[in-house]
Amino acid sequence: MPPKKKHRSASLERHVRATRDHTWATLLAELESATGYVEPGDPPPHGVGAVLHVPFDPGGPPLVETVISFEPPWRRVYRVEGDTGLDLYEGTFALRDDGDECHLAWAVVVDPEPSTEGEAFLERAITTIGAFLDRVVAAAEA
Repeated sequence: MPPKKKHRSASLERHVRATRDHTWATLLAELESATGYVEPGDPPPHGVGAVLHVPFDPGGPPLVETVISFEPPWRRVYRVEGDTGLDLYEGTFALRDDGDECHLAWAVVVDPEPSTEGEAFLERAITTIGAFLDRVVAAAEA
């Protein structure tokens, strides 16, 4: 049996002074306003199968984000395809309920040994998602 591949992962976390339900709605609204759905999912528009075109490089083709798991109000998993330099990119947004507050986390799983191009994409994606999480927190707490 060949050795099992260990994929690379990264994660970011934020504390939110707002309820999980409110933060979930804010997360979905921020995702939709940032890109807009090309294809609605099940349930519409955010659910499984939803497709977003995410601009990443000015003048370049957008990345294609497809929702592969949708479990309101706590988890959304998606796959990104396009010019990333990676064979695998799957991200997860998750929210933990802490009563009047919540915990927002994002995690990504990528190739076990990314190429130089894939490594650069991953670093840029982490920075971009970090800024996105900050916008979600600010909007949820406003």
